[in-house]
Amino acid sequence: MSNPTDEELLTELATYQNRKLLLWQLAADGRTFCGIQFIVQERDLQAAPVDEQVQAFVDDMLSDGEVRPEYDSMADWDALEAKYGDTANQYLQT
Repeated sequence: MSNPTDEELLTELATYQNRKLLLWQLAADGRTFCGIQFIVQERDLQAAPVDEQVQAFVDDMLSDGEVRPEYDSMADWDALEAKYGDTANQYLQT
């Protein structure tokens, strides 16, 4: 699948049940936070299925199931929670 929608990416990402990953992706703007689309482009995965695209992002973001320290330190999780928490809840409930 090429060029999946944000909805498809977020729905697939929610299967990992990791709130921080969802908050990060919701905040992804290509400048402050580089999300799934950035990793897909960087790894030339544009033609890959959605699940492979999302898996590449998850692999990049996580180490031993936790957000890598270099990413964790870049995020103001409280601010992301305040701005995107309700949307993250919607995806995690489905």
